[in-house]
Amino acid sequence: MIKVFMLCSGLGHTQRGYESFFRECFDILSNDSSLDITLFKGCGNREEKEIPLWNIPYYSWLAVQLGKLTKRGSYGPFVVEQFSFFLNLLPHLQYNQPNVIYFSEDYLGNWLNRWRRLTQQNYKLLLRNGGATSPPYHHLDSVQHINPTQVQRALRYGEPVDKQKLLPSGFHIPFDLQILTTSERESLRRKLRLPDKQPLVLSVAAINKYHKRMDYIIQEVARLPTPRPYLLLLGQQDLESAEILKLGNQVLGTDNFQIRTVPRNQVDDYYKIADIFALASLREGLPRVLVEAMSYGLPCLVHDYEITRYILGEQGYFADLQLPGNLASLISQVVVKGFPWSKRYHQHRSAYERFSWKQLHLKYVEMIKSCAMAS
Repeated sequence: MIKVFMLCSGLGHTQRGYESFFRECFDILSNDSSLDITLFKGCGNREEKEIPLWNIPYYSWLAVQLGKLTKRGSYGPFVVEQFSFFLNLLPHLQYNQPNVIYFSEDYLGNWLNRWRRLTQQNYKLLLRNGGATSPPYHHLDSVQHINPTQVQRALRYGEPVDKQKLLPSGFHIPFDLQILTTSERESLRRKLRLPDKQPLVLSVAAINKYHKRMDYIIQEVARLPTPRPYLLLLGQQDLESAEILKLGNQVLGTDNFQIRTVPRNQVDDYYKIADIFALASLREGLPRVLVEAMSYGLPCLVHDYEITRYILGEQGYFADLQLPGNLASLISQVVVKGFPWSKRYHQHRSAYERFSWKQLHLKYVEMIKSCAMAS
Protein backbone atom coordinates (compact mmCIF):
# COMPACT_ATOMS: atom_id res chain seq x y z
CA MET A 1 0.00 0.00 0.00
CA ILE A 2 1.29 3.46 -0.96
CA LYS A 3 1.37 5.95 1.90
CA VAL A 4 0.29 9.39 0.68
CA PHE A 5 0.34 12.76 2.44
CA MET A 6 -2.14 15.21 0.92
CA LEU A 7 -1.46 18.83 1.92
CA CYS A 8 -3.78 21.85 1.84
CA SER A 9 -2.98 24.68 4.25
CA GLY A 10 -6.17 26.62 3.47
CA LEU A 11 -8.61 23.77 3.93
CA GLY A 12 -10.87 24.53 6.87
CA HIS A 13 -10.53 28.30 6.96
CA THR A 14 -10.72 29.35 3.29
CA GLN A 15 -13.24 28.56 0.53
CA ARG A 16 -11.42 28.60 -2.80
CA GLY A 17 -10.93 26.21 -5.67
CA TYR A 18 -7.78 24.70 -4.13
CA GLU A 19 -9.59 23.77 -0.95
CA SER A 20 -12.66 22.40 -2.74
CA PHE A 21 -10.46 20.23 -4.91
CA PHE A 22 -8.43 18.69 -2.08
CA ARG A 23 -11.55 18.05 0.00
CA GLU A 24 -13.14 16.13 -2.87
CA CYS A 25 -9.92 14.43 -3.95
CA PHE A 26 -9.28 13.05 -0.47
CA ASP A 27 -12.88 11.84 -0.11
CA ILE A 28 -12.72 10.05 -3.47
CA LEU A 29 -9.21 8.55 -3.35
CA SER A 30 -9.30 7.46 0.29
CA ASN A 31 -11.76 4.74 -0.78
CA ASP A 32 -9.07 3.08 -2.92
CA SER A 33 -7.58 0.07 -1.10
CA SER A 34 -4.17 0.52 -2.74
CA LEU A 35 -3.64 3.98 -1.18
CA ASP A 36 -3.18 4.96 2.46
CA ILE A 37 -3.94 8.69 2.39
CA THR A 38 -3.67 11.20 5.21
CA LEU A 39 -5.08 14.68 4.66
CA PHE A 40 -3.28 17.55 6.40
CA LYS A 41 -5.52 20.61 6.51
CA GLY A 42 -5.40 24.16 7.82
CA CYS A 43 -7.94 23.76 10.61
CA GLY A 44 -11.05 21.85 11.62
CA ASN A 45 -11.74 18.70 13.57
CA ARG A 46 -9.27 15.87 13.75
CA GLU A 47 -10.93 12.96 11.97
CA GLU A 48 -9.76 9.54 10.87
CA LYS A 49 -6.90 10.21 8.43
CA GLU A 50 -7.49 13.99 8.68
CA ILE A 51 -5.03 16.05 10.70
CA PRO A 52 -5.35 19.83 11.19
CA LEU A 53 -2.02 21.66 11.45
CA TRP A 54 -1.79 25.03 13.16
CA ASN A 55 -0.82 27.81 10.76
CA ILE A 56 -1.15 31.56 10.29
CA PRO A 57 -3.99 32.11 7.76
CA TYR A 58 -3.00 34.36 4.87
CA TYR A 59 -5.87 36.78 5.51
CA SER A 60 -4.92 37.41 9.17
CA TRP A 61 -3.33 40.63 10.38
CA LEU A 62 -0.24 38.73 11.52
CA ALA A 63 0.25 37.05 8.13
CA VAL A 64 -0.08 40.40 6.36
CA GLN A 65 2.52 42.00 8.62
CA LEU A 66 4.95 39.08 8.45
CA GLY A 67 4.33 38.82 4.73
CA LYS A 68 5.90 42.24 4.22
CA LEU A 69 9.18 40.83 5.52
CA THR A 70 9.22 38.16 2.80
CA LYS A 71 9.43 40.80 0.05
CA ARG A 72 7.02 38.70 -2.03
CA GLY A 73 4.50 41.49 -2.56
CA SER A 74 0.86 40.45 -2.42
CA TYR A 75 1.91 36.80 -2.17
CA GLY A 76 3.79 37.38 1.10
CA PRO A 77 0.87 36.43 3.41
CA PHE A 78 0.47 33.14 1.53
CA VAL A 79 4.16 32.37 2.08
CA VAL A 80 3.66 32.95 5.82
CA GLU A 81 0.67 30.60 5.88
CA GLN A 82 2.49 27.86 4.03
CA PHE A 83 5.70 28.12 6.05
CA SER A 84 3.87 27.94 9.39
CA PHE A 85 1.96 24.93 8.01
CA PHE A 86 5.20 23.31 6.85
CA LEU A 87 6.87 23.68 10.27
CA ASN A 88 4.02 21.81 11.93
CA LEU A 89 4.14 19.09 9.28
CA LEU A 90 7.79 18.20 10.06
CA PRO A 91 7.13 15.78 12.97
CA HIS A 92 4.69 13.82 10.79
CA LEU A 93 7.25 13.62 7.99
CA GLN A 94 9.87 12.35 10.38
CA TYR A 95 7.80 9.69 12.12
CA ASN A 96 5.32 8.51 9.48
CA GLN A 97 7.58 8.32 6.39
CA PRO A 98 5.21 8.87 3.43
CA ASN A 99 5.90 7.50 -0.04
CA VAL A 100 4.27 10.39 -1.94
CA ILE A 101 3.42 13.95 -0.93
CA TYR A 102 0.69 15.58 -3.04
CA PHE A 103 0.28 19.37 -2.82
CA SER A 104 -0.40 22.54 -4.84
CA GLU A 105 1.88 25.26 -3.44
CA ASP A 106 5.40 25.32 -4.86
CA TYR A 107 6.88 27.07 -1.83
CA LEU A 108 5.93 23.93 0.06
CA GLY A 109 7.63 21.90 -2.66
CA ASN A 110 10.92 23.76 -2.23
CA TRP A 111 10.90 23.36 1.55
CA LEU A 112 9.89 19.70 1.33
CA ASN A 113 12.72 19.05 -1.12
CA ARG A 114 15.26 20.70 1.18
CA TRP A 115 13.98 18.72 4.16
CA ARG A 116 14.18 15.52 2.12
CA ARG A 117 17.82 16.17 1.29
CA LEU A 118 18.65 17.17 4.86
CA THR A 119 17.05 14.08 6.42
CA GLN A 120 17.82 11.70 3.53
CA GLN A 121 14.19 10.63 3.29
CA ASN A 122 13.00 9.20 0.00
CA TYR A 123 9.41 10.45 -0.34
CA LYS A 124 8.34 11.60 -3.80
CA LEU A 125 6.98 15.08 -4.48
CA LEU A 126 3.89 15.35 -6.70
CA LEU A 127 2.82 18.91 -7.49
CA ARG A 128 -0.68 19.70 -8.66
CA ASN A 129 0.03 22.74 -10.80
CA GLY A 130 -3.02 24.89 -10.21
CA GLY A 131 -1.81 27.43 -12.74
CA ALA A 132 0.75 29.68 -11.09
CA THR A 133 3.84 27.45 -11.01
CA SER A 134 6.23 27.81 -13.94
CA PRO A 135 9.25 25.64 -14.67
CA PRO A 136 11.90 24.67 -13.69
CA TYR A 137 10.58 21.65 -11.78
CA HIS A 138 13.94 20.04 -10.99
CA HIS A 139 13.07 19.71 -7.27
CA LEU A 140 9.90 17.72 -8.03
CA ASP A 141 9.43 14.08 -9.03
CA SER A 142 6.22 14.60 -10.99
CA VAL A 143 4.00 17.52 -12.02
CA GLN A 144 0.29 17.25 -12.64
CA HIS A 145 -0.81 19.87 -15.14
CA ILE A 146 -4.52 20.62 -15.24
CA ASN A 147 -4.59 22.05 -18.76
CA PRO A 148 -2.64 21.48 -22.01
CA THR A 149 -1.10 24.98 -21.99
CA GLN A 150 0.89 24.15 -18.85
CA VAL A 151 2.27 20.97 -20.44
CA GLN A 152 3.32 22.84 -23.56
CA ARG A 153 5.06 25.50 -21.48
CA ALA A 154 6.99 22.85 -19.51
CA LEU A 155 8.11 21.03 -22.65
CA ARG A 156 9.21 24.26 -24.34
CA TYR A 157 11.32 24.96 -21.26
CA GLY A 158 13.00 21.57 -21.68
CA GLU A 159 11.41 19.69 -18.79
CA PRO A 160 11.51 15.85 -19.10
CA VAL A 161 8.40 14.48 -20.81
CA ASP A 162 8.02 11.61 -18.34
CA LYS A 163 7.68 14.02 -15.38
CA GLN A 164 4.70 15.87 -16.91
CA LYS A 165 1.17 14.53 -16.44
CA LEU A 166 -1.91 16.13 -18.03
CA LEU A 167 -4.85 15.43 -15.74
CA PRO A 168 -7.62 18.00 -15.13
CA SER A 169 -9.27 18.57 -11.79
CA GLY A 170 -12.11 16.25 -10.83
CA PHE A 171 -15.64 17.38 -9.97
CA HIS A 172 -18.81 15.91 -8.52
CA ILE A 173 -21.05 16.11 -11.59
CA PRO A 174 -24.38 14.23 -11.76
CA PHE A 175 -24.84 11.92 -14.74
CA ASP A 176 -27.98 13.82 -15.80
CA LEU A 177 -28.43 17.57 -16.12
CA GLN A 178 -30.42 18.88 -13.17
CA ILE A 179 -32.95 21.50 -14.32
CA LEU A 180 -35.55 23.02 -12.02
CA THR A 181 -39.04 23.82 -13.22
CA THR A 182 -40.05 27.48 -13.30
CA SER A 183 -42.04 27.14 -10.07
CA GLU A 184 -39.18 25.27 -8.35
CA ARG A 185 -36.71 27.98 -9.37
CA GLU A 186 -38.93 30.77 -8.13
CA SER A 187 -39.54 28.94 -4.85
CA LEU A 188 -35.81 28.35 -4.28
CA ARG A 189 -35.04 31.99 -5.09
CA ARG A 190 -37.56 33.16 -2.51
CA LYS A 191 -36.03 30.75 0.02
CA LEU A 192 -32.60 32.25 -0.71
CA ARG A 193 -34.06 35.79 -0.41
CA LEU A 194 -33.44 36.70 -4.05
CA PRO A 195 -35.79 38.19 -6.68
CA ASP A 196 -37.92 35.34 -8.01
CA LYS A 197 -38.46 36.62 -11.59
CA GLN A 198 -35.65 39.09 -12.34
CA PRO A 199 -32.75 37.80 -14.52
CA LEU A 200 -29.89 36.81 -12.20
CA VAL A 201 -26.20 37.17 -13.10
CA LEU A 202 -24.01 35.04 -10.84
CA SER A 203 -20.25 35.14 -10.32
CA VAL A 204 -18.60 32.70 -7.92
CA ALA A 205 -15.03 33.58 -6.94
CA ALA A 206 -12.97 35.33 -4.30
CA ILE A 207 -14.38 38.83 -3.81
CA ASN A 208 -11.33 40.76 -4.97
CA LYS A 209 -10.08 43.07 -7.71
CA TYR A 210 -6.52 41.96 -8.42
CA HIS A 211 -7.39 38.50 -9.74
CA LYS A 212 -11.14 37.84 -9.95
CA ARG A 213 -11.92 41.43 -11.06
CA MET A 214 -15.28 41.63 -9.34
CA ASP A 215 -15.21 45.43 -9.71
CA TYR A 216 -15.20 44.98 -13.50
CA ILE A 217 -18.33 42.79 -13.35
CA ILE A 218 -20.14 45.41 -11.26
CA GLN A 219 -19.22 48.21 -13.66
CA GLU A 220 -20.32 46.14 -16.65
CA VAL A 221 -23.74 45.35 -15.19
CA ALA A 222 -24.09 49.06 -14.39
CA ARG A 223 -23.64 49.81 -18.12
CA LEU A 224 -26.83 47.92 -18.95
CA PRO A 225 -30.09 49.85 -19.39
CA THR A 226 -32.67 49.56 -16.66
CA PRO A 227 -34.28 47.32 -15.63
CA ARG A 228 -30.94 45.58 -15.15
CA PRO A 229 -30.36 41.95 -14.16
CA TYR A 230 -29.72 41.29 -10.48
CA LEU A 231 -26.01 40.73 -9.71
CA LEU A 232 -24.94 38.25 -7.03
CA LEU A 233 -21.26 37.82 -6.16
CA LEU A 234 -20.63 34.66 -4.20
CA GLY A 235 -17.28 33.87 -2.61
CA GLN A 236 -14.59 34.22 0.00
CA GLN A 237 -14.08 37.79 1.15
CA ASP A 238 -10.68 39.38 1.70
CA LEU A 239 -9.09 42.79 2.23
CA GLU A 240 -10.50 44.19 -1.02
CA SER A 241 -14.06 43.02 -0.46
CA ALA A 242 -15.29 46.07 1.46
CA GLU A 243 -14.30 48.32 -1.44
CA ILE A 244 -16.14 46.07 -3.91
CA LEU A 245 -19.26 46.02 -1.73
CA LYS A 246 -19.22 49.81 -1.56
CA LEU A 247 -18.87 50.09 -5.36
CA GLY A 248 -21.74 47.67 -5.98
CA ASN A 249 -24.07 49.48 -3.60
CA GLN A 250 -23.19 52.83 -5.19
CA VAL A 251 -23.59 51.96 -8.88
CA LEU A 252 -26.22 49.19 -8.73
CA GLY A 253 -28.05 49.84 -5.48
CA THR A 254 -28.74 47.53 -2.58
CA ASP A 255 -31.94 46.29 -4.28
CA ASN A 256 -30.05 45.06 -7.33
CA PHE A 257 -26.81 43.69 -5.91
CA GLN A 258 -25.46 41.44 -3.16
CA ILE A 259 -22.25 39.81 -1.95
CA ARG A 260 -22.56 36.55 -0.04
CA THR A 261 -20.19 33.97 1.44
CA VAL A 262 -21.83 30.59 1.99
CA PRO A 263 -20.62 27.06 2.86
CA ARG A 264 -19.45 25.01 -0.11
CA ASN A 265 -22.37 22.58 0.20
CA GLN A 266 -24.82 25.43 -0.44
CA VAL A 267 -23.24 26.83 -3.61
CA ASP A 268 -25.03 24.39 -5.92
CA ASP A 269 -28.39 25.97 -5.06
CA TYR A 270 -27.17 29.25 -6.54
CA TYR A 271 -26.10 27.63 -9.80
CA LYS A 272 -29.58 26.09 -10.05
CA ILE A 273 -31.40 29.44 -9.84
CA ALA A 274 -29.01 31.65 -11.88
CA ASP A 275 -29.64 32.72 -15.48
CA ILE A 276 -26.11 33.74 -16.43
CA PHE A 277 -22.65 32.94 -15.07
CA ALA A 278 -19.80 35.45 -15.46
CA LEU A 279 -16.10 35.08 -14.67
CA ALA A 280 -13.90 38.12 -15.33
CA SER A 281 -10.44 36.81 -14.37
CA LEU A 282 -7.89 37.09 -17.16
CA ARG A 283 -5.77 34.07 -16.19
CA GLU A 284 -6.61 30.79 -14.45
CA GLY A 285 -5.27 27.26 -14.31
CA LEU A 286 -8.61 25.49 -14.53
CA PRO A 287 -11.30 27.52 -12.75
CA ARG A 288 -13.50 25.15 -10.78
CA VAL A 289 -16.44 27.54 -10.78
CA LEU A 290 -16.48 27.58 -14.58
CA VAL A 291 -16.72 23.79 -14.81
CA GLU A 292 -19.39 23.80 -12.09
CA ALA A 293 -21.47 26.43 -13.90
CA MET A 294 -21.02 24.51 -17.14
CA SER A 295 -22.24 21.31 -15.47
CA TYR A 296 -25.48 23.09 -14.51
CA GLY A 297 -26.07 24.17 -18.10
CA LEU A 298 -25.55 27.88 -17.45
CA PRO A 299 -24.44 30.24 -20.24
CA CYS A 300 -20.84 31.11 -19.26
CA LEU A 301 -19.45 34.57 -20.09
CA VAL A 302 -15.65 34.67 -19.90
CA HIS A 303 -12.43 36.29 -21.05
CA ASP A 304 -11.27 34.81 -24.35
CA TYR A 305 -8.02 32.86 -23.90
CA GLU A 306 -6.77 29.32 -24.25
CA ILE A 307 -7.97 28.00 -20.86
CA THR A 308 -11.59 29.12 -21.20
CA ARG A 309 -11.62 27.77 -24.77
CA TYR A 310 -10.27 24.44 -23.46
CA ILE A 311 -13.05 24.18 -20.87
CA LEU A 312 -16.06 25.57 -22.75
CA GLY A 313 -15.28 24.70 -26.37
CA GLU A 314 -17.89 26.19 -28.67
CA GLN A 315 -20.54 26.55 -25.98
CA GLY A 316 -19.12 29.60 -24.18
CA TYR A 317 -19.55 33.33 -24.67
CA PHE A 318 -16.12 34.86 -25.22
CA ALA A 319 -14.83 38.43 -25.37
CA ASP A 320 -11.80 40.49 -24.41
CA LEU A 321 -12.82 41.34 -20.86
CA GLN A 322 -9.96 43.78 -20.50
CA LEU A 323 -12.08 46.24 -22.48
CA PRO A 324 -15.00 48.24 -21.03
CA GLY A 325 -18.39 47.31 -22.43
CA ASN A 326 -17.57 43.79 -23.65
CA LEU A 327 -19.08 41.87 -20.74
CA ALA A 328 -22.15 44.13 -20.79
CA SER A 329 -22.58 43.27 -24.47
CA LEU A 330 -22.40 39.51 -23.76
CA ILE A 331 -24.96 39.82 -20.96
CA SER A 332 -27.34 41.69 -23.26
CA GLN A 333 -26.88 39.05 -25.94
CA VAL A 334 -27.87 36.22 -23.59
CA VAL A 335 -30.78 38.13 -22.03
CA VAL A 336 -32.23 38.94 -25.48
CA LYS A 337 -31.54 35.65 -27.29
CA GLY A 338 -31.59 33.17 -24.43
CA PHE A 339 -29.52 29.98 -24.15
CA PRO A 340 -31.01 27.00 -26.03
CA TRP A 341 -31.77 23.82 -24.10
CA SER A 342 -29.75 21.81 -26.61
CA LYS A 343 -26.64 23.80 -25.68
CA ARG A 344 -27.33 23.31 -21.98
CA TYR A 345 -27.48 19.54 -22.36
CA HIS A 346 -24.41 19.41 -24.62
CA GLN A 347 -22.48 21.56 -22.15
CA HIS A 348 -23.39 19.33 -19.20
CA ARG A 349 -22.45 16.17 -21.10
CA SER A 350 -19.07 17.64 -22.08
CA ALA A 351 -18.36 18.59 -18.46
CA TYR A 352 -19.36 15.14 -17.20
CA GLU A 353 -17.25 13.20 -19.69
CA ARG A 354 -14.11 15.30 -19.26
CA PHE A 355 -14.14 16.46 -15.63
CA SER A 356 -16.32 14.20 -13.43
CA TRP A 357 -14.70 12.10 -10.71
CA LYS A 358 -16.52 9.10 -12.18
CA GLN A 359 -14.34 9.46 -15.26
CA LEU A 360 -11.12 10.59 -13.59
CA HIS A 361 -10.65 8.92 -10.21
CA LEU A 362 -8.79 5.85 -11.51
CA LYS A 363 -6.45 8.13 -13.46
CA TYR A 364 -5.60 9.90 -10.20
CA VAL A 365 -4.77 6.59 -8.53
CA GLU A 366 -2.62 5.69 -11.51
CA MET A 367 -0.81 9.06 -11.35
CA ILE A 368 0.07 8.61 -7.67
CA LYS A 369 1.30 5.06 -8.20
CA SER A 370 3.43 6.19 -11.12
CA CYS A 371 4.97 8.95 -9.00
CA ALA A 372 5.71 6.49 -6.18
CA MET A 373 7.62 4.25 -8.58
CA ALA A 374 9.56 7.08 -10.28
CA SER A 375 13.33 6.70 -10.09
